[in-house]
Amino acid sequence: MVDSGADACLFPLKVALGLGFDPTQMPKSMTGGVGTVSNVTYHATVTLQIGTGIRFTTEVGFTEGMNRAGFGLLGQQGFFENYNVEFRQRERIFTIASEEQFTKLEVKK
Repeated sequence: MVDSGADACLFPLKVALGLGFDPTQMPKSMTGGVGTVSNVTYHATVTLQIGTGIRFTTEVGFTEGMNRAGFGLLGQQGFFENYNVEFRQRERIFTIASEEQFTKLEVKK
């Protein structure tokens, strides 16, 4: 799920475990606003892929506070800072483009 209000990309801790990460070996911090008031969040650099055309490497957080939701959030750091995202609610259209793709589209207009 894309979340323009999320500071960073966050995923359930169970996803990290499923990928073979060991939380005891990961850097950690405290985060808020996800599931509970305060969450231990473990950090790792991962490569994410959206559909067939968008693939990027970024630092993400994994927290137990997201386990109940069962999905991750693509937030400002790592996602929105690198892509142009457009929501056109009435038309039910959602687009993601890199800066390079966005510039090329603008030139063609």
